[in-house]
Amino acid sequence: MDKLLIVMDPQHKHQIALSRGVELARATGASVEIVAFVHEYLDSLPNDPVVQERAKKALIEMREKWLEQMLALTDCTDLKVNVRVVWEKQIHQWIIDYCQQERVSAVIKTENRSETLLYTPTDWHLIRACPVPVMLLAELKWNKAHPILAAVDLGTEKPVKKALNNRIIDQAWHLAKAMGSELHLVHALHTSVLLADLEIIDTAAHERKRQEALTPKIEHLCHTWHLTPEQVHIVSGPAQKVIPSVANKIKADMVVMGTTGKTGLAARVIGNTAEKVLTHLRTDLVAVKPAE
Repeated sequence: MDKLLIVMDPQHKHQIALSRGVELARATGASVEIVAFVHEYLDSLPNDPVVQERAKKALIEMREKWLEQMLALTDCTDLKVNVRVVWEKQIHQWIIDYCQQERVSAVIKTENRSETLLYTPTDWHLIRACPVPVMLLAELKWNKAHPILAAVDLGTEKPVKKALNNRIIDQAWHLAKAMGSELHLVHALHTSVLLADLEIIDTAAHERKRQEALTPKIEHLCHTWHLTPEQVHIVSGPAQKVIPSVANKIKADMVVMGTTGKTGLAARVIGNTAEKVLTHLRTDLVAVKPAE
């Protein structure tokens, strides 16, 4: 990893993104860019540019002092760290633009999982549009003993999705290696509930056949990434339920999965798999986009 972009959040008492980002940077040798955002509407102030600029400067200075206090509580003197406070309302857009201009390996921030049709949080924007992996941290203790779980689609024949599988596993493998953790893979065998309810197909036989078809791919993955069969989990059900379930079963510290980045009304109503998983997941998530 070259550079980690750590996004601070004053709304959270414990700056998990900072502590875990620093630990990951120390393990990988990456440099660290720490950014804190501040923005307030100044319309209520007198319509005087001097007064508004003074207020803006005071708010930035206040956030800078807060950031200094947070850094003072974190031991990162051994790392290459750059710190900045940015006046910006559209946080996700600044992050996306920065990642497009700079060589960033990953964005690290504390998660925010609330969403309505009329409001899309920063997390959703980043999952959909950020060009680099986005690491969303849950309010859980970082534990090196817990495995890293990579969610892959082993049934796909599409070149783009196959390439994304490789990116997901590669990202998870490097994280597991850096943090001294074990790598696990999960694949959800999804069968139409409607077809099963109508008894149009023998669901059990169909799933056995699909699992048998995946055997050569699983053996290849185990050989390539030095995994045991016990580290590859093939489970029947929708991905948004299977992935959190397996993560809970193996006590995964982090889940790495891909996102195609749907946009517009379809993404808001239907949602990406990564976004659906995030609503059920109780641990960290790393969202990886396909290569351009």
